[in-house]
Amino acid sequence: MNESPDMPDYGRFDQALESIGLDIGGSEAHGLVCGLICAGASEAHVEWIESLFADRPSNDLLVREARRMFGQLYLATRHQVADENLEFAPLLPEENNALQVRAQALVNWCEGYLYGMGLAGISEQQLVGDAKEALNDISEFTRLDLDSLVDDESSENAYMELLEFLRVATLLIWEELAESRAGQNNDIG
Repeated sequence: MNESPDMPDYGRFDQALESIGLDIGGSEAHGLVCGLICAGASEAHVEWIESLFADRPSNDLLVREARRMFGQLYLATRHQVADENLEFAPLLPEENNALQVRAQALVNWCEGYLYGMGLAGISEQQLVGDAKEALNDISEFTRLDLDSLVDDESSENAYMELLEFLRVATLLIWEELAESRAGQNNDIG
């Protein structure tokens, strides 16, 4: 039986990126990886990670740990997105964090996702119907007014709805691009 790889702990992953001075947080990195995976960019994640770490010493233990966690993130995400059990969820801070912190991470995840899709050469013109609308909605989420957030039950419920939407939208776009990914794999072989 094939056991699913574990997703890195959000807090540890985010801290690992910060500790080596990368200009990307854990949520944005996960969004970017998700965008690349959904688009089927088989080698783009490797190239992107290599460029991210290009100016970092490879023998530095903190750099090695961050790279290892990126690999873990990629494998776990790839498994979650493709899994029939619909296990996928965006990597975001835990519920015990302030709503403002979690909402900012959600915005960062969306920005990363859109960047990953763009790196892979996917635009909204390549999507149709619900998938196209989902990508447009993800783009709108990057413009959330975080300053007007009030930490109350209504805002918490709205955040949870956005989170569920992102989960479903990612899987919808993954499904929509399945034929495109299959064509890329046939071109390779």
